[in-house]
Amino acid sequence: MTTVESATKTETGRTPSMLASLLVFGVMIGLIVLSVILFGTQVAEGPLQVSMTLATLVALLVAYIYGYRGAVINEAIGKSVSGTLGTIVVLLAIGAIIGTLYLCGTVAAFIYYGVALVSPRFYYIAVFIIASVLSLLLGSSLTTVGAVGVAFVGLSSAMGVSPAITAGAAISGAILGDKTAKISDTVVLTVASVGGVTIEDHTRMVMRTAIPAVIISAAIFLVLGLIGGSTAAPVDATQVQNALTQVFNVSLLAFVPVVLIFVLSAFRFSGFLCLMIPAIVAIILAAFTQPDLINHLAGDPSLSYPASVLKVGIDTLAEGFHLNSGNQTLDKIFGGGGTTGMLTTIWLIIVAASFGAVADYTGMLRRVVAPVIRWTKGPASLLLATELTSAGLNAVAADPYVSIVLTARMFRDKYISDRLKPVALSTGIADSGSILSYIIPWNVHGALLAATLGMSTMIYAPFTFLAYLSPVVTLVIAFVYFRKNTLPQGTDAKAVYGEEATSLPEPAQTA
Repeated sequence: MTTVESATKTETGRTPSMLASLLVFGVMIGLIVLSVILFGTQVAEGPLQVSMTLATLVALLVAYIYGYRGAVINEAIGKSVSGTLGTIVVLLAIGAIIGTLYLCGTVAAFIYYGVALVSPRFYYIAVFIIASVLSLLLGSSLTTVGAVGVAFVGLSSAMGVSPAITAGAAISGAILGDKTAKISDTVVLTVASVGGVTIEDHTRMVMRTAIPAVIISAAIFLVLGLIGGSTAAPVDATQVQNALTQVFNVSLLAFVPVVLIFVLSAFRFSGFLCLMIPAIVAIILAAFTQPDLINHLAGDPSLSYPASVLKVGIDTLAEGFHLNSGNQTLDKIFGGGGTTGMLTTIWLIIVAASFGAVADYTGMLRRVVAPVIRWTKGPASLLLATELTSAGLNAVAADPYVSIVLTARMFRDKYISDRLKPVALSTGIADSGSILSYIIPWNVHGALLAATLGMSTMIYAPFTFLAYLSPVVTLVIAFVYFRKNTLPQGTDAKAVYGEEATSLPEPAQTA
């Protein structure tokens, strides 16, 4: 989603008043809260989408009253929605890879070896560490969760530990690389949006703020594991393994698609290709390693084996994987994925993008944020305002990339006038909205992860500790460090920041 500057504007509109702007945002929040109250964890299955659609209609009505008559608003919405296409195709690829990882036995192998190697007492901390390391190497939270998050959650059920805490641990680890790795899309975009700061300086500073948050998060996951692991029913590893081998042919070959994801990511392939190519490879692998399973799923003895493989492969890519073994426990664990299962999430992304486009283009966002900027007095309050604005934009615009760009543009002049170094602004953005986007159900990141894990954002959000700790740690550091992080006397602050960027890097999702 991008802010629209139209060269073909045929009508002029006035920026809605503060009251009108607050009314629009209030209606959106009210509808979302009402949906959550009425539908609980099922809110993202349609009620949330309807709420965002109604909120968009209210925003359009206010825009019409203030002089925006259609053509320009349509253009703004069109550009905003087209900006989500990269995310949408990645989402479809995630649906494809999840189903095929079930089919070729990757998740089964993960559980088979995991129940024998990992203790329930140390499961959460292990998941957090593994996800953290992988995300630092890949620089992508979505790829990390897509590659191993589903397997971690599936294994948690077999281990007798909480899938929600497991998801929180995996996402917390995935967040670390997204905000600190030099190859991360969000890092590159944040540095480009702020200006005057190098990727090296930015990642060095966010790593300083990340270390305390990581240590605290790790300690919490360790304690939760020690407490929960000691009360969980003992897991009979042999029994679990025997149940799996009755359905799947388990071998180390099943990990080939996951390894391929990491290899393609290392070579900087797009997110879509990093997931879609391994999905196809997983189907081919399943044809050689899971013949009995494929014949069972095809359900038609008259078909030749190649035809059965083609039928099951296409069905898995489209509709996802459904074991239908008769074993309720296994059927619950081994089910999910498919591109059609992502359609409600795509609906949510489109309507959220539309609302964000109207709120941004008509100036409602700036109307609400401007008093917040004027209120700031000193580095600490300015950083607090930056974090609150970045988080709020993630909720309103529903896109982490838009929140990065808009926050940088809104606060640049204030940071320049206060003579704070550019790295202070880039750190404030990186440690707030970008991270909190993962726990907002209607945000692109929140919707993607919920669809990937097959779990409502509201279920895993309470346990995504790094998302909550990072903004707090950064604020604490601001009281001590950012007070000293000012430009030297005599330095031209505007020259340090440079001109505001007119061309920004696009997220590397489909290229």
